Amino acid sequence: MNEGMQNLKEIEDLKKEIEYLKKEMTILHENYTFEIRDKDRRIIDLMNINDSHKTTNGDLRVLNNQLLRENDKMKEVLDKSVTKLRENGEI
Repeated sequence: MNEGMQNLKEIEDLKKEIEYLKKEMTILHENYTFEIRDKDRRIIDLMNINDSHKTTNGDLRVLNNQLLRENDKMKEVLDKSVTKLRENGEI
């Protein structure tokens, strides 16, 4: 009978350990779920930032090209003005 009581105690101890481990697994799963959710949000934020940077970079390239064309036009105007001033002997 003593052996039977010992077996029952072992079974009860194992049941307690199983319940404890189930609770630990639930806690770990919840923490893992929160971490994954946070990382997913961060990835989405970074993707949005990347898209915004791509758009801004495209806009800046267009503006840069416009400014380069304007610069070329101004250079032509200045070159013509300098040439005319030289022809007239003013410089």
